Amino acid sequence: MLEKVFDTLQGIIYNDLPKNSASKAVVYDRPIENWFIGERQIKPGNISITFSGSSSPLKDVTFGFQEFEHSINIEIDAGADNVDLSERIIQEATRLVLGSVRRHRRMWVLDVCPICTKFALSPQHYILDHNNILASYKASAISDFGTLWNQTHTNAAPSLPDSGLATEAFYRMYEDVRSGIAVTNLSDTAKRNILKMQRDYLEPIRMLYDVIPSSNEFSDNATGNQLYKTGKISITAKELIRLSDYGPDNVPTTAFKW
Repeated sequence: MLEKVFDTLQGIIYNDLPKNSASKAVVYDRPIENWFIGERQIKPGNISITFSGSSSPLKDVTFGFQEFEHSINIEIDAGADNVDLSERIIQEATRLVLGSVRRHRRMWVLDVCPICTKFALSPQHYILDHNNILASYKASAISDFGTLWNQTHTNAAPSLPDSGLATEAFYRMYEDVRSGIAVTNLSDTAKRNILKMQRDYLEPIRMLYDVIPSSNEFSDNATGNQLYKTGKISITAKELIRLSDYGPDNVPTTAFKW
């Protein structure tokens, strides 16, 4: 559930932080050498960032919609050869990470693209890199939106955000594959990838909202391990999901316990 959220946060933070000539994110002149998923007891002495989270309670919002509330931790660790320098590095590293996260109150979370297997951070990837597949779906989405708009408005329909339009176009194609409808220019490999995602109940494009850093510790002020410091940022985020099957008749008659 949170794996791709961690990957997305890593991608966003890396993109926002300053880089050195080797394209590594840096704090002052020190590169961030390690990005970890999952907490661990032993870490290297150079700068590292660890993403973890174990709580995502689920509640019903209304019939057909449920909401996750995720709790995510970002831990920054750094060491140096004197206490003052360790403290300055961890303070600056935590400030930079917080500055990045604060700018993303809403966040797209994508799975690996089933068409080209790239890990993108925006749905616009689909209409920029795969327009030969999604162009007709994009045009259909714009047309349908204009028709709906004209039912209740006399002025011209506004332009749809590119990311939202790409999401709608992708999901129309995604459902055509589920229904067995041929999709022009979609390779057999991409089709198999999409069918596997559907069998595994994956949501290829998700959105987090109310992404809020709820607590920030710029340093743990450790005295027992003065040369190795830790900063921590705790984040809460909500995710609304649609529930299309409710039961009890969504179990096939061929199902049985074995």
